[in-house]
Amino acid sequence: MIPEGPRTRALLARRRRRRQRLLVVAGILAVAALLGVAVLAYVNRSRPQAPVGDPGPRAATSAAPAPAPAGPAPSFPVTGPNSFSYAGGSDQVLGGGTADPRRYRVAVENGTGQDPAGFAAAVGRILGDPRGWTAGGDVRFQQVPKDAAKVDFTIMLATQATSEKLCSVGGVHTERYSSCRLPGQLVINLTRWLTGIPGYGPLDEYRAYEINYAVGRDLGHGNEACPNPGAAAPVMQKQVLGLKGCTANGWPYRDGKLYSGPAVP
Repeated sequence: MIPEGPRTRALLARRRRRRQRLLVVAGILAVAALLGVAVLAYVNRSRPQAPVGDPGPRAATSAAPAPAPAGPAPSFPVTGPNSFSYAGGSDQVLGGGTADPRRYRVAVENGTGQDPAGFAAAVGRILGDPRGWTAGGDVRFQQVPKDAAKVDFTIMLATQATSEKLCSVGGVHTERYSSCRLPGQLVINLTRWLTGIPGYGPLDEYRAYEINYAVGRDLGHGNEACPNPGAAAPVMQKQVLGLKGCTANGWPYRDGKLYSGPAVP
């Protein structure tokens, strides 16, 4: 054995201290590596995972929009029993002059939640309006009861399904959308009466159109077209199928004069 001198012992001590420092540094690096792995694992667990096949946030801008939620179910029926309740008669004659009044009845399909008297009152206001068919002085109207001895026509408020059945008997197919006029019957589609048509305007204006168009057909007036873009639609235009460039109008008389458009063959 080589004897250890002071110089040898000092050299060995330095080597031991160097090894200790290396071990300490290696330990620190190992701990840091473990901490880094733990942090990455935590971040990955916290981040929302894209589903399989998801192209990522950049592709999300081209995704199709989610379908709009379904609207609320209609608060009125679209089918009914095809049986009707009738409003009572009235002594009031609508319109001036001496012409023999055209007598009409008002009926509402059962189960619709609509009051026959209320519907009859709305019809009476339209027929008696100074912009209506009585404005010419040669037409008058009177509401009569169901069992009246003389009836010229009946205005019937019916569900989509029933109105289609009634109209199809007379050869008119409404696709459950529009109303129709048959000899002695004016069948008003309940859905149109309660909702109008998209983009038409005030519901009262549309209701006036429904009644005045149907009554106009009963009076012998034919279909008419929009006279020019931006003009008021003639009441005898089939406005329920679109205004065709005209503006909404529910009345046959404007400024005291009968308002009309080009005849439609």
